[in-house]
Amino acid sequence: MTRTLLEHYTAHPPATGDVWYGPWTAILTNLFPPSQGYIVTPQRRLQDDSESYIPDFIIEVAKLSMSPLTSRTVLVVKIQNTQRWQPESAGIEALQRQLNRQTDASFAGTAHTKLYWIGTIGPHWRYGEREDDGQDLRPLIDWHHTTHDQASYNDLRALVDLVSALYVFIF
Repeated sequence: MTRTLLEHYTAHPPATGDVWYGPWTAILTNLFPPSQGYIVTPQRRLQDDSESYIPDFIIEVAKLSMSPLTSRTVLVVKIQNTQRWQPESAGIEALQRQLNRQTDASFAGTAHTKLYWIGTIGPHWRYGEREDDGQDLRPLIDWHHTTHDQASYNDLRALVDLVSALYVFIF
């Protein structure tokens, strides 16, 4: 069903971005299941800046460990609507600025020295990494222009492997 929704939204871009939230939540929960110690949640809004209200959806994936219970942010996902997509546009630049701010907030919170990110604008998406060294985002793949094809699945599975390698917890 998720694939069907993604195909439909790609062919018929929705008027608002909120329709993308459900499919991305389903994708992330499938890739990072609670049974493997992950939790997929909306990320907290930034409280200490004048742009704390951003009308896009931000999801974070945290890895949990027990004894004592702790969590570490391992992935930040920023979802925007299709209308913001134009290669080399202000929409992409804004997405990158917002991801930089959200990853900074994650480093100030529970992330360690490295985390991964996914930036999406409608069906267009890519991922990369960010280290807590003051540098900007580093894309690891080129933009995909659909979310529901085999190449996207393969790259998302590669991202799972990268995230899994970040932290090893004993449960």
